[in-house]
Amino acid sequence: MIVTANARLSISVKTTLNPLTNALEITSVVLPVAFSDTITIDVFREGFIDIVHYTNKALYVKEKRIIDEALLKMREKFGYKQTFSVKIHKNVPTGHGLGSGASDATSVIKAVAHLTKLKITPKEYYDLAVSIGKDVPYFLVNKPALYDLTKQKVTPIHFKHDPHVLLIIPSEIYELKDVIDDFMLYGETSPKQLEAVVNAAEKGSLRELGAVLFNDFSETNIKRTPALRAVLNDLKTLNVEACGIAGTGNTIFALSENRNLLRFISDKYKKLKYETIITKVIK
Repeated sequence: MIVTANARLSISVKTTLNPLTNALEITSVVLPVAFSDTITIDVFREGFIDIVHYTNKALYVKEKRIIDEALLKMREKFGYKQTFSVKIHKNVPTGHGLGSGASDATSVIKAVAHLTKLKITPKEYYDLAVSIGKDVPYFLVNKPALYDLTKQKVTPIHFKHDPHVLLIIPSEIYELKDVIDDFMLYGETSPKQLEAVVNAAEKGSLRELGAVLFNDFSETNIKRTPALRAVLNDLKTLNVEACGIAGTGNTIFALSENRNLLRFISDKYKKLKYETIITKVIK
């Protein structure tokens, strides 16, 4: 069985420090995008172990753990006897805030449910996703949404726009834990609110959306990779309607109705040794 696992783009991120737990609570406006890994899943004989491996070298090894955990929890919860070979061809780079590991895990558990002919209720899927964590609950919904990472709550929104999407991806890999630790040391929470972003996403123009986008992790991540600021300034100079840093990673995104403009920018940054992808929002 062959399935795909798409990336997601967090276009705005709000952080709140919980005074009782001293933990950072993170809520994002998230868009799924048509940039995907390809996964092949085959049934083994009973008595084997599940095997997860990658067919190409575009691998960040820590991602494999979430796939292993997802398979283990599926077996513990539903008790099927079949074992599986999972081959993942990576297109979406890991460690860049695009959620590829969680997306892969979600696609794998859905494929296993199909191959074992399990009849899983939405509640059972959600409980399983929460037990795995790491954005898996979001990918069960996989629509434009407001996503509360702490509560693992997904609230779909109506994203009225149909822009072309450019991703500009540096080579550096970010660990979520390190980004959060850095933010706790010297980051600041913006006074901006996600309600304005959702309102512009549902009712405003694309340029109005761009005017209200924000990411509380942006300055923290720019300190880690100062070149990000120059890229963002360049996009604004080129009059891209909406742009920013995606989630807790270092991927820069641009949303525009002008695909030729994004192709020009893509070609420019490819020459500067960035990985670039032009894609669309999944609705």
